[in-house]
Amino acid sequence: MPNGSRPRQPTPEVTTVERPLYLTLEELFKGTNKKMKIKRKTFDETGKAQVQDRILEMYIKPGLKAGSKIKFKAVGDQEEGGTQDLHFIVSEKEHPLFRRDGDDVRATIEIDLKEALTGWKRTLATIDGKQVPLSGGGPTSPGHEERFPGLGMPKSKKPAERGDFIVKIDVRFPKSLTQTQKAKLREIL
Repeated sequence: MPNGSRPRQPTPEVTTVERPLYLTLEELFKGTNKKMKIKRKTFDETGKAQVQDRILEMYIKPGLKAGSKIKFKAVGDQEEGGTQDLHFIVSEKEHPLFRRDGDDVRATIEIDLKEALTGWKRTLATIDGKQVPLSGGGPTSPGHEERFPGLGMPKSKKPAERGDFIVKIDVRFPKSLTQTQKAKLREIL
């Protein structure tokens, strides 16, 4: 190395920014197109900082799982060494009726103790609106599950295939019983 010269500093590596992308279970079921407006810092030719708006479009394929990344190269802030990459990380919004479990969709229904012992019938809609008849002739134990193959989420790598729809039965027990009710139950059971 010649006298008086210093080694050149390496150019800093471009950073990656991660942001959550919140999607509903229905959007993850059907697939959807999303547009995201981002603000990014850039520099004009004089070196003056400015903020630009940019619209990013992305296709969410059916069955995509939480934690999946949708990557955009060089769309973020300008910094020494280049422009930041931006990764959106899929995050699933809570659903009022369903819960995703891998490729399966789970739901819970409640029946009362009398129904659990003597029989019950219900109809429940799947994530895509198909009506599924459910019934039990009694007795039905708390936590019993019914499985409906092929009515869950699409498999992201094989969209023609689907997981299962699983319905859990919760038995709602009475909060109190009279002495007479207790005596009759002891007699019957």
